[in-house]
Amino acid sequence: MREDLVNFKKYYLEVVPKVPADSFFRQSMNHKYRHSIDVLHCGQEIMQKTPELANISVQFTNFAEQALLFHDVGRFEEAFLCYEAGKNSDLTADVLAQFDHGIIGYNLLKENQKYNDLRILFAVRYHGKMMEDVRMSEMWQNVVKSAVRDEILQIFYLVRDADKIANLQAAKKDNHLREDIFYKQLSAKAKIAPLTSKVKEQFFTGKTVLSATVQTFADRLLQVISWIYDFNYEYTKTVFLNQGYAQFLFDELAKYHTDKTELKKIKEIIKL
Repeated sequence: MREDLVNFKKYYLEVVPKVPADSFFRQSMNHKYRHSIDVLHCGQEIMQKTPELANISVQFTNFAEQALLFHDVGRFEEAFLCYEAGKNSDLTADVLAQFDHGIIGYNLLKENQKYNDLRILFAVRYHGKMMEDVRMSEMWQNVVKSAVRDEILQIFYLVRDADKIANLQAAKKDNHLREDIFYKQLSAKAKIAPLTSKVKEQFFTGKTVLSATVQTFADRLLQVISWIYDFNYEYTKTVFLNQGYAQFLFDELAKYHTDKTELKKIKEIIKL
């Protein structure tokens, strides 16, 4: 693991000096560096608390920890590309959509023999995608046919869960949902508006809320709450409730969305 941490820091240091220290994107790189370490720790805890992941093999644990640590390695180059793009145009959603940290990270690690393994690469490439899109990908078919299919999927689901828990930690501890680029781009009206109908419809029908449908900060809060539909391991679900993340998000949402009937329904779904 020590060598992996050295390599991860190397990827970070290759890009971070290219962006001014006072830039939002430099701050984003720094956050993603810390976030990646947090995801590693969260994933290690999930493995320890999940019988089907504990003590599979030393090799499995190594691949899992590498996938956890490097899952966002593409974020550094992505932030640099966004910084460069912002010099010449407004950073609209369409501009930002040009850059995909999953693809960037996948291509980066594929060139390194130490990390060029589908158990790592699949998680890096698709950890941030909707499962519907993942299952439609050509790479998913390669996973299905792989001799190590179970290990690839176990690590993929582990990275998705650990990523969410680390993000929830940052949201509760550092108020990070109000520090990301989505919130900063919202109009003053959208920051205090209630839930929109499309987002409510998705949540109440048991679906993870699509980013493209999120219009307000309240929508963003319910989108994060909707991660409950995408948790893969029982321990992750336990952490979501027992660490107070569900209550924190619900309390934040109630500041902007005041429909008592709908709030009660949300509360029942997340089992508060």
